[in-house]
Amino acid sequence: MRKYVFSLILIVVSLGISVIVLPYLPEQVAMHWNIKGEADQFWNKSYAVFFMPLLMIVMVALFTLIPKIDPKKENYKKFSGSYNIFVNLLIAFFFLLHIMMVGYNLGWAIDISLVILIAIGCLFITLGNYLPRIKHNYFLGIRTPWTLADEKTWRKTHQLGGKVFVITGVFMILISFLPGLYKIISLLVIIVIMLFILTISSYVFFNRSK
Repeated sequence: MRKYVFSLILIVVSLGISVIVLPYLPEQVAMHWNIKGEADQFWNKSYAVFFMPLLMIVMVALFTLIPKIDPKKENYKKFSGSYNIFVNLLIAFFFLLHIMMVGYNLGWAIDISLVILIAIGCLFITLGNYLPRIKHNYFLGIRTPWTLADEKTWRKTHQLGGKVFVITGVFMILISFLPGLYKIISLLVIIVIMLFILTISSYVFFNRSK
């Protein structure tokens, strides 16, 4: 758990924020927004304000367990630094979501769809830089039938995947400024293209390897 001190600090801070703001929130708080940034799902504040911190706790516990149960657990030692960064980065992302949720329901002027898409874009860019370092495993990375079946295919796919993730992240940031309908269409196109490239490339690498 010492590896995730940063994540644990964020969880404690998020719980503290939840306790402090609870009396100031409306009884029903927004928990989901459409692509236009309009709230379309509401929860009771007593549940909503603690949902994200509890989810973060579950995620840290799960990511602590994964290296112990993966059949390829020995490989985690080879990329433990990148794995820890991935976990802390993901928790930081959910911490940001929690802050945005709280701020929005306190009346802050936040364009949720803009901020979330930019945050996801930054997440993809950062993960893309660490993706080539991830060694063969069954839980984390680009998992297709061909990458899981062959370590050489895994390595080549993740080297390409790192670049694809960075490019995808850049495009996500750029399209975040588009109007609602254009934004969702562009996002779907980008995701489909990314998945297509990574799936087909893993298949091609596997066949070349064999």
